Amino acid sequence: MQAHHPTISEVQGNTPPPWRGRSEWSLWLDCIGGLSANVEKVTEVLGFFGALLRPRLVRSRLERLHELGHCAHLPTVPQLLVASRHQLSFSLGAETKLMYAAQGIPWTRHNLKRFVAYPTTMMDPVGLFLPMNSIIQHVLQTFHRHATYDLVLLCAHPGGPEELQRQLEQLSAGTHPHQRSLEALVEDGSYHDRLRRDVPAFVADPHVSPRPIPEGLVPEPLLMLAMDQFKDVRGYMAYASRLDVDWGDALRSFLHLAFNETIGGAVGWQVGRQTLSVASCEPELVARHVPRSDDRQAHSSAG
Repeated sequence: MQAHHPTISEVQGNTPPPWRGRSEWSLWLDCIGGLSANVEKVTEVLGFFGALLRPRLVRSRLERLHELGHCAHLPTVPQLLVASRHQLSFSLGAETKLMYAAQGIPWTRHNLKRFVAYPTTMMDPVGLFLPMNSIIQHVLQTFHRHATYDLVLLCAHPGGPEELQRQLEQLSAGTHPHQRSLEALVEDGSYHDRLRRDVPAFVADPHVSPRPIPEGLVPEPLLMLAMDQFKDVRGYMAYASRLDVDWGDALRSFLHLAFNETIGGAVGWQVGRQTLSVASCEPELVARHVPRSDDRQAHSSAG
């Protein structure tokens, strides 16, 4: 008899989505929302594109995180954008697909709902280009094993973590302005209860360490390495700062991301390679997950 390999949901202790069994039309209507919700969405989209055109704003957010002790490196904007392509293609996308499959969530349809519900939550895998409320919506809308990365990003906005805590209280009371869409999207029925423990703990100690990646979460060693490297802002910034890239590389990465996360995701086409610069990862993480010396020199894996 073949041994049972636990799914990613079993390892993480996920519970079924609370919206399972509801009609598809009711879920879509909840995600679309009303007039005030959509005015807010448009405002947040404008804020995102405004940050793209103002590198100094992004730099100031990064410098604030550095001053607060959340990262030791200050990458350039091209390094941030190329690292985001690596993170999304090799870590976030692959990990999320595994979880969706284990939870019985349709990948394309659910991501379209997420985009309709709050577009900016899917427009910036780095997070430094997003307005504060877009980060908060992302945290409330999407399952995180431990939301340390995004909680640290909120520290780039004065009062950010405290605002997330306030909106969690609204969610508990059933009075959140996006209550219906959040309840129609969350992928794990126990996730918001976890946040109600994790967010106050972070507010009390903003330098709390992220939870370790569970052993054997996925069988692919390079994916385990990517998840461990990108599990917090400190690891992401260290990785980005080691990349030898310029604005041309950044533009290609941005265009790949834009296509893959919109049209490509809908039709099942991906442009660009699934890439991880092993040389840019922390040596101790490489030794933990990819112990063979020949694998340490690998730069990319075909998607």
